[in-house]
Amino acid sequence: MRILCVHNQFQKYAGSDAVAQADERLLAEHGEVVSYSRHSNEINSANQLQRLGMGLDALYSRRTVREVTEIVKRFRPDVAYVHNVFPLISPSLYDVLYQLRVPSVHIIHDYRLVCPNSRFYVNDQVCEKCKLGNFWPAVANRCVRGNVAYSALYASSLYLNRKLGLLDKIGGYICLTEFTKGLLMESRIPENKLYICPNHIDTSAVKPQFGGGRYVLYLGGLYRDKGVLTVAKAFAQLPHIPLKMVGTGAAEGELREFIASHKLSNVEIIGFKAGAEKLEYVRNSMFTMCPSHYYENFPLVVLEAFASGKPVIASAEGALLCIIQSHQTGLFFKSEDADDLAAKVRWLYDRPDQIESMGRTARSLVESKYDSRLRYPSLEAIFKDVIKTARTN
Repeated sequence: MRILCVHNQFQKYAGSDAVAQADERLLAEHGEVVSYSRHSNEINSANQLQRLGMGLDALYSRRTVREVTEIVKRFRPDVAYVHNVFPLISPSLYDVLYQLRVPSVHIIHDYRLVCPNSRFYVNDQVCEKCKLGNFWPAVANRCVRGNVAYSALYASSLYLNRKLGLLDKIGGYICLTEFTKGLLMESRIPENKLYICPNHIDTSAVKPQFGGGRYVLYLGGLYRDKGVLTVAKAFAQLPHIPLKMVGTGAAEGELREFIASHKLSNVEIIGFKAGAEKLEYVRNSMFTMCPSHYYENFPLVVLEAFASGKPVIASAEGALLCIIQSHQTGLFFKSEDADDLAAKVRWLYDRPDQIESMGRTARSLVESKYDSRLRYPSLEAIFKDVIKTARTN
């Protein structure tokens, strides 16, 4: 199979960037692959006039049309596999692929195609006001970076997408969970175009450690909407339970101030870690937490915990409800409720037998359902179905 892989990388390396790179390597092992990519850091080196042009490209990029046309004529792909198109590639990609009769498959790493800020979350609360195609609330609420201009740009792009029918020109959408599939159906994307293919992890590269552990672990960005202050407030009630927070982000200063003012000697901020060093923090923990306030799509940190034999305490929010099994691979707490989180942490901490049992169940689950050996057959089946549908239409 000949596959055109498309991805607009983020300025800060994100989980979707990792998945895009891993998938491209995987597909290249089984067929012919050509990549079309751009990096959002291009914006940093652009002058004002160039930035204006890039802003207009977010609506409909003539550069994308020109360059993708050249690639398609030379490579003749059977299908295009698309990860992210914002801000530089733009949804014009789907138009040119449709015109050139190349079926496209878009994997949903976030909700940008139907939500201007990509997360259904603004002003410290879940918001679904734009999902039916009225994007004015995004401008009024300054949903993108708290900025009217950015919000208007993305709202205009999504509105134009709808008007031009570009979303209808996508052959298939890969959802990571049933939750995301449901959200897209509510956003008026036809169910027959929606496929399920979760994130995966190479379990052979992760050695589990069941039970034991010296601390509870938070692994992820230090941002308010990630629930890090909820975590700090919960552990203010648990002075006997050590917590390590591995990550960095905009809320780090506020978090450190809270820790200092409340004299939380049990809480330690480690900073950013990656690769084997990161996984070692997971293996040496008792269990991990995913306390996000917004709709997480499919956080890789959950799979890393499961593969390491660790249960996860998570907010009862979004796709996390599809990934974690209550009292089997983890526990749920009420989102943003520090008291409930503290109660769940205390319950699990006091039951080392449950920690070990849940960890073993989590490892079995990730081996049977989320191991990377399952990914290519799943993607191949989706591509073939989309290609077949495109040929019969």
